[in-house]
Amino acid sequence: MRIGFVANDFLYDNGKLRPGGCSYYRCMLPMNVVKQHRTAFGPPAFTSEYGFGVRVAKEQAQFGFDVIVMKMLMDRWIPKYMQIAQSLGQKIIVDVDDHYDGLHEANLAYDRTDPEKNKITNREHYRAVIEQADMLTVSTPFLAEYYAPFVNDVRVVRNGINPNQFEPRKPRSRKPVLGWAGAMGWRSNDAETARPWLNEFLNEHDLMFHHAGHMPDAPSFADAAGIDPDRMILTPMRPLHKYHEMLDFDIGLVLLSEIDFNKAKSTIKGLEYAASNIPFVAQGLPEYERLALEGVGRVAYTPEGWKQQLVDLLDYKTRKREAAIQRTRVLKDQSINARAAEWVDVYSTFASNRAAVANTTVQYIHTGG
Repeated sequence: MRIGFVANDFLYDNGKLRPGGCSYYRCMLPMNVVKQHRTAFGPPAFTSEYGFGVRVAKEQAQFGFDVIVMKMLMDRWIPKYMQIAQSLGQKIIVDVDDHYDGLHEANLAYDRTDPEKNKITNREHYRAVIEQADMLTVSTPFLAEYYAPFVNDVRVVRNGINPNQFEPRKPRSRKPVLGWAGAMGWRSNDAETARPWLNEFLNEHDLMFHHAGHMPDAPSFADAAGIDPDRMILTPMRPLHKYHEMLDFDIGLVLLSEIDFNKAKSTIKGLEYAASNIPFVAQGLPEYERLALEGVGRVAYTPEGWKQQLVDLLDYKTRKREAAIQRTRVLKDQSINARAAEWVDVYSTFASNRAAVANTTVQYIHTGG
């Protein structure tokens, strides 16, 4: 079977295609463990003769895929293209791991996908794409329950980390550094949830805080969380293949406001921390509660709860022990290798499908709708 993974979530780094975080975890990693099928990843291409294909160069595309996996395609012409592709025999899987219908206004994606402000690429078109899929894959039960009334076949496959990407960092034996990794522009007033307690905690224990992923044109983490800037360490945001290099702190925080968008989120940030040998505390939302019950990470619900969990982790022996145990568990049970059988099961649903489209590479210039 030939499977094409197509996404708009990527960038070019020195001429090399680099998937964004969503495409990396939901396309690239699954693609790499489905070795029994022929696969390709890249920006989407389309012709009425061949259906969907994968752009392999600026003006060249590969066609001939039996199954197409779509990630974050929300242009207005995509539903029409899907109908044509499906009439040619292509099966279309749409993957969703963000709850776009529950976006917070503080998140940059809210304005960028607003149907009133962006007529071409928006979340209404995305909803039409989702509802037209032959299958929907999602990263959390929340998303599965939300979309079940609109798509006949919805599969939950949780995110898994690449075990080769994250190396164990050596914890500091004295004065641990607390930290959070992420881009502030894409948050939902998450850092603000720490305002009632974080600065007081840092002052009381004379600790530094590391924001990994600082962007000069984005809101300040210190301002949002109410932290004294003199207690801040900033590391610039790095591309995903170097993302792990930013995680230079001893105790990780997963700060999340209690909205549906965050309740739909996976535990990927916590898994990245744990794989890097960093114990963490997360807001007690459903997926992190589940992960904590599996022995990875701690959860907190109130300012006093956050402070108590962090006080425990200030102890070097406790921190070192939890880091080692949790890293082992994540690499064993929460890696992409552990998820491989689930992804194989998803794609094997269409193993007998053979689309009536030629396997060919053609010159291709995309003209839009």
